[in-house]
Amino acid sequence: SIYLSFRLPSETNTGVNLPNTIKPGRFQACLESLRRNYGNFGLKASGLCTNTRLRCLRPTIWSAHSKLQALNNLATSTFMTTIRSILDQMSVEVLYHGNCNQDDARTAATMIGNALKTSGVKTAPKESIPKELVLKIRAAENNDMSNDLSQQPVTLPGLDPNESNTAVELYFQIGVDNIEERVMIDVLCQVMYEPLFDQLRTKEQFGYHVSVGPRWTYGVLGMSFEVVTASRSAVEATERLERFLIDFRKVLEEMPPSTFAEQVASLAKNKLQMFNSLAEESSSYWSEITAGRYDWEVYRNEALELRGIKQENAVAAYEKWLLSGTESNRRRLAMHIIGSGVPVSLDRPKNFSLDVAKAEVDKKVAAYHELCNQETWGVIY
Repeated sequence: SIYLSFRLPSETNTGVNLPNTIKPGRFQACLESLRRNYGNFGLKASGLCTNTRLRCLRPTIWSAHSKLQALNNLATSTFMTTIRSILDQMSVEVLYHGNCNQDDARTAATMIGNALKTSGVKTAPKESIPKELVLKIRAAENNDMSNDLSQQPVTLPGLDPNESNTAVELYFQIGVDNIEERVMIDVLCQVMYEPLFDQLRTKEQFGYHVSVGPRWTYGVLGMSFEVVTASRSAVEATERLERFLIDFRKVLEEMPPSTFAEQVASLAKNKLQMFNSLAEESSSYWSEITAGRYDWEVYRNEALELRGIKQENAVAAYEKWLLSGTESNRRRLAMHIIGSGVPVSLDRPKNFSLDVAKAEVDKKVAAYHELCNQETWGVIY
C-alpha cells in the first residue's frame, strides 16, 4: 500500500506532494543517504574494477556519478512526477515460496492483482519490458593483442588517492548461455583455482587477492581472473596471468585422468548440496526469474551434464577460449584500476579531482562501447 500510494492523487496528495504514508523529513533523509552512497561508490579499487567491467559489457547501466548528478536539486514535485510515470505501467512477477500450496499462491496473486487495479496501474506483458543487452567483445584481429585497440586494457586511476591497491581483472567472454559450455567453464575454474592461488598468492606473493571464477552476465557466459595487489603494477599482474594461462595448458593436458575425474566429481557434489535455508533457496529461484531462464533445477541439471565432461574436451575449450592462436576465438577485456601506492603507481594515469576522475570513467566506458561497434549478443532470455 505504501509503494502504490505514490501512484494516484488523494485528498491530501495532489500528485506533486509526497503521500501521507511518508513521514515528514523521511524523503530528504533518504535522498541524502543515497547521495552519500553514490558519492562514495567505487573508492575501493576492486569494486571499481568489477563495476567498470560490467558497465563496459552492459551499455544500459548508469554510473553512480551520473545518478548523483541527476539527484542534484531534486525537487519533491519532480520526484513525484517521475515516480508516477514509472508506476503508470508495470510487469509483475511473484514468487510464493515456503509452507504453502497452489491455492495459497492463487489467493496471493488475486490480492496483488486487485491492489494494482485499485491503484490504476496498467499491467504490461513481460515481453514489452526492455531487455538487458550485453556487448560482444571483439576477438583480436589476426591474434594481434598489441596493435588491436579493442584488446588494450581499460586503464583508470583509483578514485581514492589513499587507496594503494591496484586491481586487475582479465575477463574472457565465451558466448550465449548453454548448459554444455556453462559446466565446462565451471570445470576449468575448478581445476585452475587452487594452482593459480598457490602460485601467485602463496609462492610469489603477487597480491593479497588472487582468484578465478565463472561469470554469467544476462545470458552471456564468461570467466574472470582477478588480482588485487599493492606490490606489483597492473602491467606486471596482467603479464603474469597471461603466463599462467600459457603454462597451465600443459598441466591440464598432462593431468592424470583420475585427478581430473576427482575435480569433476567434487564440482558435481557441490552442485547437489541442499540449500542451507529457505532464504537461500528463494534467492536461487529469484535469480532464475530475474535472468528469465526459469530453470528451477539448474544445479541438478548441471550436475547431470557433468557426467559427460571429457578431459580432452576441456583442453580444447581452454585453448579456444583462453589462449591466443590460429584456432582461438578469444574475446578478452582487461581492466586496470591503478592505485596510488609505490611501485604500482608507475603506470597510474594523470591524477584528477574526484569529480573529473569519475567523469573519466564514464568516458572510458563509452569509448569501449564504440570499440566494440555497439554490437551485442541480442536478446537471449
